[in-house]
Amino acid sequence: MQDAVSNSTKTTVSRTGAQAIAQTMQASGIELVIGYSGGGTGALIHQIATSGMNNLNARTELAGAWISYGYNRVKGRAASACLFHCVGMLHAAPAVYAAKLDSTPLVVIDINLDSSLDLRGALQDSTGNYLAMQPLAKYVRKVVVPDDLPLAIRQAVLSASTGRPGPSVLDLPYQVLVKSTDCPIEALELPAPPAATNASVNRVLEMVSSAENPVIFVGAGVQLSGAAQEVRELAELLGVTVVSSSWGGRSVMPDDHPLFGGVVGTFGWVSANEIVQASDCWLTFGVSFSQMTTGAWNIEKPSQVIQIDIDPNEIGKIFQPKLGIVADAKTILRQLIDAVKAGGNAKGATPARLAAVAEAKRKWHEFHDSLGVDSGAPINQYYLIRKMAELLPKETMIVGDSGGQAFMVYRSFRFKDSAAMPLGSRYMSLGAGLPVAIGAKLAAPEKTVVCYHGDGGFYYDLAELSTLSQLGIKVIIIIDNNHCLAANRQGMKMMGIENPWVDLPDHDFVGLAKSLGVSGERVTDPDDIEAALNRALQSSSSYLIDVVTDPATRIKRAIKTVIPILSDRKPQQNAAGHFAPPLQGSWPA
Repeated sequence: MQDAVSNSTKTTVSRTGAQAIAQTMQASGIELVIGYSGGGTGALIHQIATSGMNNLNARTELAGAWISYGYNRVKGRAASACLFHCVGMLHAAPAVYAAKLDSTPLVVIDINLDSSLDLRGALQDSTGNYLAMQPLAKYVRKVVVPDDLPLAIRQAVLSASTGRPGPSVLDLPYQVLVKSTDCPIEALELPAPPAATNASVNRVLEMVSSAENPVIFVGAGVQLSGAAQEVRELAELLGVTVVSSSWGGRSVMPDDHPLFGGVVGTFGWVSANEIVQASDCWLTFGVSFSQMTTGAWNIEKPSQVIQIDIDPNEIGKIFQPKLGIVADAKTILRQLIDAVKAGGNAKGATPARLAAVAEAKRKWHEFHDSLGVDSGAPINQYYLIRKMAELLPKETMIVGDSGGQAFMVYRSFRFKDSAAMPLGSRYMSLGAGLPVAIGAKLAAPEKTVVCYHGDGGFYYDLAELSTLSQLGIKVIIIIDNNHCLAANRQGMKMMGIENPWVDLPDHDFVGLAKSLGVSGERVTDPDDIEAALNRALQSSSSYLIDVVTDPATRIKRAIKTVIPILSDRKPQQNAAGHFAPPLQGSWPA
């Protein structure tokens, strides 16, 4: 999951705090610093730039934090850091909180005013930053003396990168940058991720082998651990069907793999929900059993559930598993693979199981493909995503922005191979798509990266087209432009609410993109989608396709007769519908 910094030497020399920060970031494996200039940041920016560290300035603090989010999620550790002036810190707060909910490594530093100005009515007083960030981050520290800087930087990177990843925030008053320190700098070596005991490994295999119809159920923990290959290997050894959560675990296996049963949850596949409910044993890796993964806890679970997670607080949080194990997904998967091989217990999949998975997927795909459009008809999401899946190369990294784009792309896109999932989508914030895609591309420049955006979300981050052209990197932006906030519009309509705020104007996104240095085109006919995608793929630089889609397209949920948005199992008994109070109990039968 994490890369180690092998150099373990210490250096002791007098330097400014700003120099110590730059040197400690390098010693802690920080490869890239992303920020926005202002106030006292210049003292540190100077040291970062003159030290040779890779750095860039985004167009806003929020976009800079999202770029770092995408970069670190692909790298699997805090390999980049953010630097902002104090009053810009709260602009980045949504990305910080998203990193906490989405389990994404993030390191954010704000340079505050000199402490001597505290409580004096100073211009841009930001003494509340530290308190404001405490509930949003995994680790928060205010450093007031430069001697603490090397340790604080190391702690921030360590906390962000280990256990359940999350955001670290450092609030640094200006004086620590300019004062001197001779505190030694130690290179950071991330600890080995936790493994399971031999007894736990043996019990897992006993439970799976004694089950008649087990499934391997994978979530974001597998993606964050970089364990896609191990999932495939274990499934093939045991002959067990694999299903994934809707977003976090998506693309762990190719969709056409004979043992991949599909995507579970509210916006998953009908076939996968049927497969997982027919199972008598779930072997789960990094699954949080969230609202969307379980259809607001409407999916029927078996009595035999093995819950494996790196975060001990996840074990038993929603329900009591039969067996809970705290371990890193990649590590325990390798332990299980080794144990199966050593015990000679590899048996592969039976023809009956392979046939059942194939038939379930065939029925789902036939239904799903029927939702496409005929030549000359308005374009809908299903058809657009299908054409994307047909034409985009293997291992394409897809970043779906919030709302219908995230719901639909991770449900409907057919992944040809394993690919990183740069956006966690638990927080689901509009306007994260483009900067996260930029971060993903910077982290994996050899990959094709596609930002699948809605027009509503694109208004938030369209300024980052300028960042794309400045950096000279290639991201393909596909705007699913239905001139509205589609998911919100549909929900309001179902509740009989008149809400004109969900409707959006039609603007020239292509012309705007060209003014910022990114080429593109608008598509209004489904027959033109393929040619437009090919032009985007052949382009040597970033390319924007503004696809006018049908706003009447219904986002179909995969759990019949249920509207599980906010955990309401019996909407007919409550006029509040899906805004009803939470469930009684954790996961009622």
